[in-house]
Amino acid sequence: MATMKRIMVTGASGFVGRRLTPLLAALPGVEAMAPLGGPDLPAGQTVDILDATAVEQTLRDFAPTDIVHLAAASSVAGAGQTPETAWDVNLIGVRNLAAAARRLDDPVRFLFASTGEVYGRAFLDGPVSEDTPPQPASTYARTKLAAEHLLEDLSGDRLKVTVLRLFNHTGPGQDTRFVVPAFAAQIAAIEAGAEPTGVVRVGNLEARRDFSDVEDILAAYEAVVRDDAEGPAFARYNVGSGQVRTIRSILDLLIDQARRPVTVEEDPARLRPSEIAVAGGVFDRFARRYGWSASTPFERTVTSVLDDQRASIGPASPAGT
Repeated sequence: MATMKRIMVTGASGFVGRRLTPLLAALPGVEAMAPLGGPDLPAGQTVDILDATAVEQTLRDFAPTDIVHLAAASSVAGAGQTPETAWDVNLIGVRNLAAAARRLDDPVRFLFASTGEVYGRAFLDGPVSEDTPPQPASTYARTKLAAEHLLEDLSGDRLKVTVLRLFNHTGPGQDTRFVVPAFAAQIAAIEAGAEPTGVVRVGNLEARRDFSDVEDILAAYEAVVRDDAEGPAFARYNVGSGQVRTIRSILDLLIDQARRPVTVEEDPARLRPSEIAVAGGVFDRFARRYGWSASTPFERTVTSVLDDQRASIGPASPAGT
């Protein structure tokens, strides 16, 4: 008889977490959920993952069979601006959680949200696979790679670790530190009359990135959690759509849907200092293991993000007012 799952999700109030928690709760065989997140999380719990004592007590009280660790300093730019916080949250927080899990009475499966950013300058040599040596080029990427190494050392019979190196993903509700909602928010503001110049300010539009819809990423998490097959103590997988596109092409998709005229202007403040021209990945390993592939048309994704930003700003004002 299969063991009933007790799933703890950290970062449950975040962009992915608030969608993933109810999705996992509805799976067959899930006995209980423990969403950990911010104070705005309904029916959840707030735990400081830097407080090792509180983390250990929380795990002992709930006794998870599975931990999905999403909580992180997740903005690439934001992590670079606050390196101390990024290292604390993205490494020390992982250590506290994983070490406490290893001390529980029963083994735990630990699903860790890492990032394709760990490859960094390795992208300069072409699409990267899990066997490509990482060359992280940002604080965020370095913290995530360090956490992967930590988890590999802690993995074993008591802690089975799966690392997902997630490439870019977006959807409604993502905050405007990220490129697709950042563009969409500016266009929605122009439509609403809140940006009378009609200018969208941009960074490097020629960079090419792999983007997935957040719903496809949720399906990837679900595939891992559902899977009960015996696997290695530690495994890592790239997860992405397999299609790179220019940032300009994303902006064009949004401008095509704009309800008022839009002009584009480069903003030096939005140019990142260590830009990689093309960041593509090889995703065969995850597809073979879990039968997953991204399936949502990106045009639909972009429309949903723009509609979400329009709803958050309010109705458009008539043209010319």
